[in-house]
Amino acid sequence: MVMTNFLQKRKSVRDFKNKSVSRFNIETIKSFIDEISEETNNVGFKFYENGSIISKGLQGKAGYHGVMIEAPSYVALIQKDNSEESYINTGYYLEKLNTQIVNLDLDSCWITLDEVDDETKKQLFGEEGPKVNYVIGFGHGVGKKLFTPETTSGRYSRDEIVFKNEIGENISEEELENLGLIEIFSSIRYAPSHMNTQPWRFVVKEHEIYLFMIKSDNNSRSLVDIGVSMFYFEEMAKTIGRYGKWDIILKDNSEYLEIAKFTM
Repeated sequence: MVMTNFLQKRKSVRDFKNKSVSRFNIETIKSFIDEISEETNNVGFKFYENGSIISKGLQGKAGYHGVMIEAPSYVALIQKDNSEESYINTGYYLEKLNTQIVNLDLDSCWITLDEVDDETKKQLFGEEGPKVNYVIGFGHGVGKKLFTPETTSGRYSRDEIVFKNEIGENISEEELENLGLIEIFSSIRYAPSHMNTQPWRFVVKEHEIYLFMIKSDNNSRSLVDIGVSMFYFEEMAKTIGRYGKWDIILKDNSEYLEIAKFTM
């Protein structure tokens, strides 16, 4: 599925049908996890086919306003350390796995656990439980599309997130068109972020793109969001024949954190 279309069709549901995920899809997702695990050393995964164990254990402690989202199955993400790169990779691989799950015609939902006490996490996820801050619940859901008009309102315009040479300097539509980037930057605005903060800013310097993050009181969550945007950017870049990867920089620039560079 083309990523620009995926961002428009992506669903996030809060209610799942009482229907198990097929054995074929279960085994396929396990294969996805094995493949992704080979790409990263600082993010791990645990698969829970029987979701009731997780949903009951987190009832009143996670979900929306303390109401846990009950899904047929879950995948827990284990963040190995608290480095900035680990937070970025958590977002990157969280959404990479989520995309593969959705492409199986399943529905999914992220659930944050960073406010769940460590003892509960240990009981559910083992000794590495305190390192689990996100789970993906998935199955056959009942819900509306995430990116409907009312939920996409408040998105920054392309001009507010993409610049030339430095943040604040306008880049023309014609320049983005010539670089083949206009559709990518028009679509990246719809990447999900915590509380819709959209902390990413992009700077185009000739054939290099620099990614910055607006610093805040919640940098850890913003770094996860940045990882999500990096994944989507790479996937959309493939559709125009650019198979590059972001090179991590991580340099503090006062108001912003310079995250990475992508060479076109």
